[in-house]
Amino acid sequence: MHHHETKGFSGKFGVITCSSSRTQDDDDSGKTIMDLLENAGHEVVSYEVIIDDQIRIKNTVLDFLDQCDSVIISGGTGITRYDVTIQAVSSIAEYEMTGFSHVFATLSFQEIGTNAALSRATAFVVNRKPVFCLPGSPAGAKLGVSGIILEQIAHIHHELNR
Repeated sequence: MHHHETKGFSGKFGVITCSSSRTQDDDDSGKTIMDLLENAGHEVVSYEVIIDDQIRIKNTVLDFLDQCDSVIISGGTGITRYDVTIQAVSSIAEYEMTGFSHVFATLSFQEIGTNAALSRATAFVVNRKPVFCLPGSPAGAKLGVSGIILEQIAHIHHELNR
C-alpha cells in the first residue's frame, strides 16, 4: 500500500464538543483535543460546545468547514437516545471512512476491552474535508487524536485533494 503525505502539512482544525451538560470551562475532552493538535503544530481556529441536536451539529460542522481543513467532534457517539452526532454528520457526508471506525475499535478494545463495542466513533468526508466523530470521554478523544488522526491527517488531506 502506498503512503503519501502533503509536505509540511499544518492543518486548521475546528473542535466541537456535543454535550447537554458541559461548558467550555469544564470540557476536558475538547481541551485534550486542542492541546494535542496544537502540540503537533496544527492550529485550532474554531471551538464550540453545543447541545446534542442534529440540526445544530450539522450547521456547526458546515460553518466550521468554511474556515477549517478538518473538524473533530467529541461526544454523541454512544448508544443513548441523545447520541445523535453520527446521524447528523452522516446526513451531510459524501461518504464514511469506515476504516477509521475499525481502527478506533481495535485500539479502544486494547484499552477498555469489550466496552469498545458501545462506541460508534467514525469519520466522514464532508465537502471534501474530514470530519472525525470521537467519544466524549477524554480518554476516547485522546485515543482518536493521538492514535489515528495525527498519524494520518497529512495522508488523508493528500488523498482528498487529488
